[in-house]
Amino acid sequence: MPVNYYSILKNGTGFSKNRVMAIDLETLVSDSSGFLTNERIIAASISYFDREKGNIETAVFVADSDSEIDEKKLISDIDRKIKEIDPEIIIGYNHTGYDIPLLQMKMRTFSYGERPRNLLYYLGTSWCLDMMYVIAEDLWKADGDYFIRKLDDVVLHERYSGLQLMRKKDLVRMDGINKGEAVKKLWKENRVSFIEYCEGDTHDILMIFKEIFG
Repeated sequence: MPVNYYSILKNGTGFSKNRVMAIDLETLVSDSSGFLTNERIIAASISYFDREKGNIETAVFVADSDSEIDEKKLISDIDRKIKEIDPEIIIGYNHTGYDIPLLQMKMRTFSYGERPRNLLYYLGTSWCLDMMYVIAEDLWKADGDYFIRKLDDVVLHERYSGLQLMRKKDLVRMDGINKGEAVKKLWKENRVSFIEYCEGDTHDILMIFKEIFG
């Protein structure tokens, strides 16, 4: 029988809603078979509830170049931030199928002394809740149709139209090129918009989490 996460989170059993963190990675993929094999992490966005201000804060870490050195620095930045946030719940959109496995794969390339121990600890002890499935169930209750949707479609759905979402997916819709190429182009040519795009994903996921669980 599946875990009744609605009951657990609605009732706050054993969890603090101020210790929820959303994470999303942006990557460069060298070929179509590169998922979880050849990609380079070029950015990470982390959103969380600020305990003092009571609002959502976001930290975006961006690699300066397509290099292993910058990628490792970026992972070290995530490592420091996750300790500061001290999350009990880590959410994302397909993060259990992609972002977390990718981080775990990359961390195996670190030497023993370099290992990002905070990241290892929290990925091993926090509860990982994949909003891709939670949202599929939430929208099934709203319109009677259960299927896994693209986040692009989720943020535009009528169910969440009243939320103050950033909705930055349009930033990587470019004529004549696919999304991966558009992400790379934005990263190289317009860092301000690229950071907005990264921030939008985790901010919006956290807002939808708040809407569903209160």
